[in-house]
Amino acid sequence: MLQLFPMKKVLQQPSASIERLLQHGRYLDYLSKRLLTYLPDEFGKKVSVLGFTTKGKKHILIVSVVSSAWASKLRFYLPALKRSLCTEAQFSHIQSIRIRVTAIDSNIHPKINNVIYSTKSAQIIETSAQHISDEGLKAALVRLSQHVNGH
Repeated sequence: MLQLFPMKKVLQQPSASIERLLQHGRYLDYLSKRLLTYLPDEFGKKVSVLGFTTKGKKHILIVSVVSSAWASKLRFYLPALKRSLCTEAQFSHIQSIRIRVTAIDSNIHPKINNVIYSTKSAQIIETSAQHISDEGLKAALVRLSQHVNGH
């Protein structure tokens, strides 16, 4: 689990530690820019690389988006994005991409979306999901169709 340290503690660390932290931040910015070259311009300020992790022998790229709506948009691009990224040395070991929704400003409270979909809309979403080959996107659409009021 990620722990956040107060700025005072960070500034009390040896300068080499701070330099490594800054260097890692610059590296993540570089990776984010590389990732964004494979996405439409609209993703510019909405997506960034958080880092890498492993699960067993599987190497996973962790990508941050500013909202669940942007996460949904990004899911449509994941298969092509993964193929494109794997051609670059920095991303060649990546076997999966995981999306995390993170808020830009902690003072922003999410709006409660009380949109009520019709049963017909739920059926259309569920039927459409059955024709999607990407399992993550398919599962997300099925979940969406099940959260519709009256379905």
